[in-house]
Amino acid sequence: MQVKPEQVLSQLNNKIPPVIWVAGDETLLIQESCDEIRKFAQEQGFTEREIYTVQGHFDWNSLLESGNSLSLFAEKKLIELRLHSAKLDDAGKKALHTYLENPSTDNLLLISSPKIEKAATNTKWFKKIENQAFVVVIWPINSQNLAGWVRQRLKRHGLAANEQAIDILCQRTEGNLLATAQEIDKLSILAENKELDASMVARAVADSARFNVFTLIDTALEGNTARALNILYHLKSESEEPLKILNFICRELRSLCKMAMLVEDGQSISAAMQSERIWRNKMGPVSIALNNHDLDTLQAFLNQASLIDQSVKGLNKLNTWDELSRLLLALSNKKLDLSA
Repeated sequence: MQVKPEQVLSQLNNKIPPVIWVAGDETLLIQESCDEIRKFAQEQGFTEREIYTVQGHFDWNSLLESGNSLSLFAEKKLIELRLHSAKLDDAGKKALHTYLENPSTDNLLLISSPKIEKAATNTKWFKKIENQAFVVVIWPINSQNLAGWVRQRLKRHGLAANEQAIDILCQRTEGNLLATAQEIDKLSILAENKELDASMVARAVADSARFNVFTLIDTALEGNTARALNILYHLKSESEEPLKILNFICRELRSLCKMAMLVEDGQSISAAMQSERIWRNKMGPVSIALNNHDLDTLQAFLNQASLIDQSVKGLNKLNTWDELSRLLLALSNKKLDLSA
């Protein structure tokens, strides 16, 4: 059954399904929803945890073996399955169906993935999963709803702000939820009182590092190779986490791939950007990138990003920072081939 994000905990208190699938393209909201489920599971005795990341030639038997194996310490187990794509191959579909044939009450399978396309939700294989699982769909926060989301998040921190202050915060973070959340966290520490005005928010947001990840990505999209590499160098010198940088780049690449697909189907770049709800001040860099790179090239960039992700986790011997530089070079230069 489909469950709204805000209803997950109340539904879990009534019934714990064998599978919970959290899907969407907002990294922050996916992460927070999964955190809530993990906390609930731990409180219910699911104290053992196994994590599987599905990419490339994943061995689906490992998931089934985990579901069938008993814990060494007789504990309940949370199994996490992290999908890089919601489009599963036949082996993946069969494995999930097999898992659900006789699920153990001592296991809870938590799946997280990008958005599940509407066409997939209407297929027999997904309906079979949906009948036994909770499917939590995370919808993007669009520009019309962002102010309300900010207001609610401020309230969670015991803060209030006038309309002008909220508008400044939304504009400065360009609709990026993770950046907005980080600024609100900072404001909760800096605020001398619980009422935020426009000048206070403007000063706090302006104090953010000059060389930040958002500037890095936009600079690369615009084709300014030298400045993009300079920003990356400064981020490295400031001990920025490479995985954080990579996550933002991947978020941008996935969005570009969706728009490039629309352009290939005959839509204009302007229409594709409207479909993807691109903010006005980002339309310039995004338009340049879509003119410079086709869908195949952007997908190649995502494949390279996957290898960088593996390097961060120690799964290959690539130099993470060198590979980030190489990816930014390719993204900012329409003539550069990553395969070279």
